[in-house]
Amino acid sequence: MVDAVALLALGLLVIAVIASVVPAVPAGAIALLAVYIEYLFGTGNEMGLWLLFSFTVVGGLAILIDLFGGAITARAKGASQQTTVLAAAVGLVLFIVAGPIGVLVGMFGTVLWSELRDDRPFEQAWDNAVWTTAGMLASGAAVFLLVLSMLVAYVVFVLWLGSGMTAF
Repeated sequence: MVDAVALLALGLLVIAVIASVVPAVPAGAIALLAVYIEYLFGTGNEMGLWLLFSFTVVGGLAILIDLFGGAITARAKGASQQTTVLAAAVGLVLFIVAGPIGVLVGMFGTVLWSELRDDRPFEQAWDNAVWTTAGMLASGAAVFLLVLSMLVAYVVFVLWLGSGMTAF
C-alpha cells in the first residue's frame, strides 16, 4: 500500500524529472527533497541508510552538474572567467524574460561578444560560444538522466521492493 508521503515523494520526483529539462530549476534539489521526505516522514521507513546514501550521492552530483556544467565546459575550452560569469548571469536574466530559448541564445551571444571584446579571433570566439552552449545542453541531459535514475530507483527499491530493503 502506498501512503500519502510516498505519493508526495513520487510526485516530487516526477516534477524533478520534468524540471531537469528547464534551465535554472534545481531538479537535483527537488529530487533530494523527495527522497528525504520519504526517509524522514514515510510510515514504513522502507529506505535503508545505504539507499539513502546512494540517493544523496546521485542527487548531489545532479546539483553540481546543473550548477557548474556549462561553466566547466566554457573554462575547459578556454573562455575567460569573466566571460563565464557574464554568460551565466545573462542566461539567468534571459530565462526569466524569454524562457529556455533565451538561455541558449543569451549564453551563446554573450560568450561570442565577450570573447570578441577580449580580442580573440572570431573563429576561437565562435568555437568557445558553441562549446559553452553544447556544454550547457550536455549538462542538462546529464541532470535529466541522473534525476530519472533516482525516480526509477525510488519506484523499484522503495515502492516495489519496499521493506525488504531496510537491511541494506
